[in-house]
Amino acid sequence: MQLTQTNMAAGDTPSGKADSFSMKLQELVAALGGNENIANITHCMTRLRFKLVDESKADKEKLEAIQGVKGVVLGQGQTQVIIGVDVEKWYLALSGASAAPEDAETEQEKGKLFQNAMRIVAGIFGPVVPAIAGAGMLMGLLSGLIATNVISESSDTVFFFRSISVAVFFFLPMLVSFSAAKVFKVNEYIALAVAAAMMSPKLLEKATLLSQAGNAPELSVFGVIPIELLNYGGAIVPAILAVWVLSKITPMVDKLVPASAKPVFTPLLAFTVTSTVVLSVVAPAGMWVSNGAGWVVSSLLEVSPTLTGFVFGLTRPITIVFGIHHSMTPISLNNFALYGKDLLMPIMCLGNLAIAGATMAIWYKQRKHASKEQSSITVGSGITAILGITEPALFGVLTKYTKALFMASLATGIVGAISVTIDTHLTSYILSSVFSLPAYLASGTQNFVQAVLGVIGVFALSFAMTMMFVRIDNK
Repeated sequence: MQLTQTNMAAGDTPSGKADSFSMKLQELVAALGGNENIANITHCMTRLRFKLVDESKADKEKLEAIQGVKGVVLGQGQTQVIIGVDVEKWYLALSGASAAPEDAETEQEKGKLFQNAMRIVAGIFGPVVPAIAGAGMLMGLLSGLIATNVISESSDTVFFFRSISVAVFFFLPMLVSFSAAKVFKVNEYIALAVAAAMMSPKLLEKATLLSQAGNAPELSVFGVIPIELLNYGGAIVPAILAVWVLSKITPMVDKLVPASAKPVFTPLLAFTVTSTVVLSVVAPAGMWVSNGAGWVVSSLLEVSPTLTGFVFGLTRPITIVFGIHHSMTPISLNNFALYGKDLLMPIMCLGNLAIAGATMAIWYKQRKHASKEQSSITVGSGITAILGITEPALFGVLTKYTKALFMASLATGIVGAISVTIDTHLTSYILSSVFSLPAYLASGTQNFVQAVLGVIGVFALSFAMTMMFVRIDNK
C-alpha cells in the first residue's frame, strides 16, 4: 500500500509534528512487511485492520514500539493495530492504493472460515458503528428528556429529531451495503443502487395495494420470476448478501461485454441482474436467516436467560482483545428490528466498566512504586474505558496482568447474568459508555435504575476481585 503524495509531502515540511507523523507511517508500513505486503486496510473506532499477503512478515515488536500504537493483535485473518481515537487520521494517511494484487490469496487464508468471517463482519460494521451509534444516542437522549418531562413528546422538536434518527436505522441496508462493497471489492455506488432497489417506495406501495385487495404481495417478472414484496427497512443480512451477489455477478457480466461498451453495459447489467436475483431469491432468504438468528437468540434467552447473560458477559472482554466483538453488532441490530429491544447490548457496557474497574484496581496497587508516567497511563486508560474506549486499558494494562483480565471477565459474567434475568434492555443501538445511560429511560425509570446499578455494581465487583486476587509483582 502506497502512502499518498500528500502524506509523503507532509514529511518534507518544516513542521516537526508533520515530519514525526510521516515517520510513524513509514515505520508502520515497514513493520507490516512493506507496501507490497498490504493487500487491504479497513478500520473500526479504535483499530487499523490490515489484510496482509503474508502475515508472517508482520513484526509485532516493531509495531508496538511505534509511538501512538497502543497494541497489536495478530491472527484472526488480519493484523490489527490499536491506535485509539486518532485511528481515522492514521487510516486516511494510509488509505492510498495497494501495491498488492486485489485478488491476492495466500495459502494461509484457505480454510480459515471463522477468521475470514470475523474479518468480513469487522470490515463491514466497524465503519458503520459511529453513524448508528450517533442516531441511537439521539433516540436515547430524546427518551430521557421525555421521561423527565423536560420536553413534550407531542412537540415538533421531538417529532423532527425522532424522525431523522429513525431514518438512519430504516436506511441501514444502504449504509451496510456501502461498507460491504469495500470489503467485497465492488463498486460502492452500484451496491448503493441495489440496496435502494430493495427499499423502493414503489414496491412497498404496490405491496400495500395488493394486500388491501386481498392478494399476495408479489409480482411475476417476465411471467416466470416471482418477486415477493417485503419491507427491507433495517434489514442488514439481505443487504450484505446482495452486495456479495453483486461481487460475483459484476465480473461475470464484465467478461461478456465488449471493451468499448463496458462503461455503459457493465453497470446496466450488473445492477439489473443483481437486483432481480436479489429481490427474487437472495433478499427473502436473507430475511429467513435474520428471523432464524433472532429465533435462536430468543430461544436461548427463554431456556436460560441467566446462563445466556453469564456466558456472553464472561466472553465479552476476550472478544474485544481479539477484535471479534463486532460479531455481536448484527445480532443486536437484528434484535432491535425483530423485537424492538435487545438484552445483550447492555452487557457490552458492563464489560467496559468491568475493564475500567480492574484497570483502576491495578493503578491503586501500583501507585506507590510505579513511575509517574506509568501511573498516569494506567489511570488514564481506566478513565477512557469508563467513557467507552477499552483498548488502552486492555492492551496497555490488563494483557500484562492476565488474572486481572479474568477478574473483569468474571465480573461481567456475573452482573451480565443478573442484567438479562431482570430484563435490563435497550431499544436502540448506542455506544457502550456511562454517557449512554439516559438511553435506558426509553423503557422506563426502572430499566434506567437497573442499568445504573449494573454499571456501578460491575465496576465495584471487578475492582474488588482484582484487589483481592491479583498481585502486580506476580503477573
